[in-house]
Amino acid sequence: MKGSKYMACIVAGSFLVSMLGGCGSNTGASPTETTVVMSESGTETAQESENEKEEAGPLTGDYDAEDLEESWSEGKASIIKCNGASAEISGDGIQADGNILKITRAGTYVFSGTMDDGQIQVDAGKEDVVHIVLNGLTASSETGSVIYGVQSKKIVITLAKGQESTLSDAETYIYEDTSSDEPNACIFSKDDLTVNGKGTLNVNGNYQDGIRSKDDLKIVGGALNITAKQHGMKGKDSVSVKDGELTVNAGGDGIKANNDTDSEKGYVLLDGGTYRITAAQDGIQAETILQINGGSGSVSSGGGSSNASYDASGQFREEWGRWGGNKNQPPQMKGATPSKGEMPKEGQMPPEGEMPEEAQMPPEGETPKEEQMPPEGGAPEAGITETAGAASDDSSDSAKGLKAGNTIYLNGGEFTIDSSDDSIHCNGDITIIDGAYTMTSGDDGIHADNALVINGGEIRVNKSYEGLEGLTVEIRGGNIEVTSEDDGINSAGGSDTQSDGRPGQNSFASGNDCWIRISDGDIYVKAAGDGIDSNGNLYMDGGMLVVEGPEDSANGTLDYEGTAEITGGTFVGTGNSGMAMAFSDTSAQCSINAVTDTMLPSGTMVTLKDSSGKEILSVSPTKSFNCIQISSPTLVSGETYTLVYGDDASMEIILDGVSAWNGVGRASSGFAQ
Repeated sequence: MKGSKYMACIVAGSFLVSMLGGCGSNTGASPTETTVVMSESGTETAQESENEKEEAGPLTGDYDAEDLEESWSEGKASIIKCNGASAEISGDGIQADGNILKITRAGTYVFSGTMDDGQIQVDAGKEDVVHIVLNGLTASSETGSVIYGVQSKKIVITLAKGQESTLSDAETYIYEDTSSDEPNACIFSKDDLTVNGKGTLNVNGNYQDGIRSKDDLKIVGGALNITAKQHGMKGKDSVSVKDGELTVNAGGDGIKANNDTDSEKGYVLLDGGTYRITAAQDGIQAETILQINGGSGSVSSGGGSSNASYDASGQFREEWGRWGGNKNQPPQMKGATPSKGEMPKEGQMPPEGEMPEEAQMPPEGETPKEEQMPPEGGAPEAGITETAGAASDDSSDSAKGLKAGNTIYLNGGEFTIDSSDDSIHCNGDITIIDGAYTMTSGDDGIHADNALVINGGEIRVNKSYEGLEGLTVEIRGGNIEVTSEDDGINSAGGSDTQSDGRPGQNSFASGNDCWIRISDGDIYVKAAGDGIDSNGNLYMDGGMLVVEGPEDSANGTLDYEGTAEITGGTFVGTGNSGMAMAFSDTSAQCSINAVTDTMLPSGTMVTLKDSSGKEILSVSPTKSFNCIQISSPTLVSGETYTLVYGDDASMEIILDGVSAWNGVGRASSGFAQ
């Protein structure tokens, strides 16, 4: 399978799965990959997953004939040749009004040349579709937007093939009255806005946003290079991308839809395209639904994972949480408030009636920063200038890679995400059906406040605080690899290694029915905290799960509050025995749990053999360990097994029940079954 992080080979009658690379054998100390070798008989027990119907999401790209129309002819279009402070106009429907070229009716308008301190303004009928062709135009404004859609049904901007256009708005906008805060983008439309074509468009949003529509924003084609003080691309009702090459550098969010009053709007849909998004805040943010059907590229948010919520030693960075427009503000501590009588940490609100910390107040004799104060005398006078980034219609306190308020559907695509905050985050449900997502996170890898469901795809979390988490986590398939500073797979919060109130700590939906279920897939977890942590029950019905748990005694390879039942699949877990828990005795499938008398170094090969000496399974972890846990359909109650490890050391294990323990220290190490 192309792109799979697991590689299966037939080697000398054995089935070898290399969990972190390709096929190979143990080569000694300090290994870089964990290998698990199973006998062929062990592969015959793979179960068919009875998955529920896969939910691919409700969104379908709505690209009509107007959105797709790229053609034009000089004989039927109005031609505008810009010459600095003047323009030559040939055709109807457009006239010059000072430095404004005003379009007043439907039609096609072709712009070329250079416009100095001017504006293309569309103020047409409510049912008029205005087609603007950028045929090599360099335009700037010193007072506002370069393209301003006041009224129309839709503006379609075509990027002429082989031509490059550059638009740059003002750093300072001048509004007619104190109540105005629009337009606020280099390209701004109060109505639908579509960009298509095969040319190149460079957009410099020097004031706030690069491209903004107050209705639907669609990108059908073209190469767009957007630099913006605030958001790169913003469609209030929706943002849809059919194709195109998008490079976005934003001081706020990269791509954003923010309608929070209509549940059927506020969505982002990616059907295709290539992306290079660098955002100081969220990479892609949808108020309601984020659905990715295709496309590829990279997303970097908040300075990337190097700007993590924790340092190299695992300690929390209290200064974490200042991104983009909030870089001068104290970070917000999500889910944490101080107790009455205690001083709040930086970024927390003090209890009612108490004063904030001294560090949150300006030093005596000094005034707050200019951007935190209104203009002298209150509201600005009519006609007063507004400086770049001075105002925003919303604020964000996060720097997540992909973010949605209601639901995320990942049906395809191939993306690399480097995020300061969570790489993929939803305040509701996340469903992953397919695609390849590689994440390096300064906080959590994938977080869902409610349900996280993985049906397939290639999921790799190279760095995270917690890897995969949700109120419930269900894995029905896919190739998954998780590396975490704390818990690898976590339902309903579990218990952090560190204290509550950490920067970036997420909340979950209310309810006591939290659980983790694994029914299929190839899963590898490498966790410094708990490998699998459920605040409720844990179920494993199929698939292959390999967990390298903690080296310290404060966490366990498995951790759960209710029961942990395994009925199918193969589980291999290694770690420290200090807080080790086994699968429950109510399980239908047998398990072996063994503890060695000393910690074994990384790279030590462990082999499980049956009573005839036949090898059932071998594992070579990349971390030190003294606890080995194995569950496989090949294990039979009443049989005797031998575990061989290190320099020919071994122990005999009699599987006298569903779950058997053997080894030094069991009675004093807090094991649970």
